[in-house]
Amino acid sequence: MEVAILVPLIVFGSIVLVIAMPFYFRHRNRRVIYDAIKTSVEKTGEADPKLIEAITHDTIGPNADLRRGILLLCFAAALAVIGMASDFDLPLWSVAFIPGLIGAAYVGFHFFIPREATV
Repeated sequence: MEVAILVPLIVFGSIVLVIAMPFYFRHRNRRVIYDAIKTSVEKTGEADPKLIEAITHDTIGPNADLRRGILLLCFAAALAVIGMASDFDLPLWSVAFIPGLIGAAYVGFHFFIPREATV
């Protein structure tokens, strides 16, 4: 296989892996919890309240939107700085608007739609 084909395959394949792995591990964690509840129900006839709490408990804190927004805004700023400092054919600073606007929306969600605090 030629290097000209192999390099883009590796780059885009790694991007897909970085995006897909959190989904896979979250699914695997939920599957383990569901299997534990199923085993508990089969053995005792009732589900353990702690296991049900593990599934239904919202683990997203009240500042999650603010954190995501700040990270996306910083990512957009980094893309803009790289775009201004380099001579790419595509103006990279204009691509920075996408994560920047999403980050601004998350920051807006944090201030206009506050979440209840989780224990």
